[in-house]
Amino acid sequence: MDMPIRVGIAGVGNCASALVQGVEMYKKYPELEPLVAFKKVGNYTVADIEFTAAFDIDARKVGRDLAEAIFSPPNNATKVYQPGKLGVVVRAGPVLDGKPEGNVVDKVVEGSLEDVVRELESTNTEVLVNYLPTGARKAAEAYAEAALRARAAFINAMPAPIATSEVWQRKFAEREVPLLGDDTQNQIGATVLHKTLVHLLSLRGVEIMDTYQINVGGTPDFANLMYRRGDKEKTKTAAVKKMAEGQDFNAYIAPVAYIPFLGDRKIAHMLIEGRIFGGVPISIRVELEVHDAWNSAAVVSDAIRLAKLALDRHIGGPIYSASAWGFKNPPVHMPPEEAYRAVVEFINGERNN
Repeated sequence: MDMPIRVGIAGVGNCASALVQGVEMYKKYPELEPLVAFKKVGNYTVADIEFTAAFDIDARKVGRDLAEAIFSPPNNATKVYQPGKLGVVVRAGPVLDGKPEGNVVDKVVEGSLEDVVRELESTNTEVLVNYLPTGARKAAEAYAEAALRARAAFINAMPAPIATSEVWQRKFAEREVPLLGDDTQNQIGATVLHKTLVHLLSLRGVEIMDTYQINVGGTPDFANLMYRRGDKEKTKTAAVKKMAEGQDFNAYIAPVAYIPFLGDRKIAHMLIEGRIFGGVPISIRVELEVHDAWNSAAVVSDAIRLAKLALDRHIGGPIYSASAWGFKNPPVHMPPEEAYRAVVEFINGERNN
């Protein structure tokens, strides 16, 4: 039997809440089959994930057990399962630019980069997931540096350019530490659906003229995105446009409104306009509604296990297959079906990253 995968979380928000709830629920009820793309990664299942460290700057979360902190305000992820105490105390991390906008955090507690490194090392954490709010580039880099020093694989689940940075790629490769990212592509989110449709149209010889995707939601992340939407817009737009290589079309893709009564629901509206044979117009309209935090958890649980597999094999630097499958802005973009095949090949040992 494989040992548990020891996982740390930077940013105990809604996405962390869903991940922790889901993992602990599947441990408690082994008869439930996890709804993930990869039931096993090597010999690792979702139930092999063990949380060992957590970091935040919100005074309502720091000092509390992780099982309690995931339900502390302003978190509003749908509650599916109440884990028992995990014995993981949320520690204060570096603030830098990590305080979200929109009056989401009232009182800040600050730690240091060295505090994070010590906690990762003392808990033997093997994989660190970065769930910081959009716009926290400096703070994301601080956690990447901490992971590097502690030789923990780093999963960048937010839009800061870490896995796509040649500087960070080189650092992680030199230390033989896996790097995955950037910006989680949800299990069935607006971006992966939009990408799939654009790629299909491109394959079928359709000329794409214009497209938009607008998102509204009621999570703290949406409150922050009202002020810090730039990175998110870039990663989502690039992800979609990459699926129709050789075509130049207008694309507007953005989160546009924070609507508190939606809670953790996100509603995405998409339009794609193009031309088919003879120049005749075609138009596709889509509406997708999801519980945003839970939509992220499956992909990150896959990413954690893929990162651990890379650690076991002493593979460092960017893991291209896992990044293309699970993230909006990976170092190498692939259509969903190609990324899936690449991950299967990586799991089977047929490719190195």
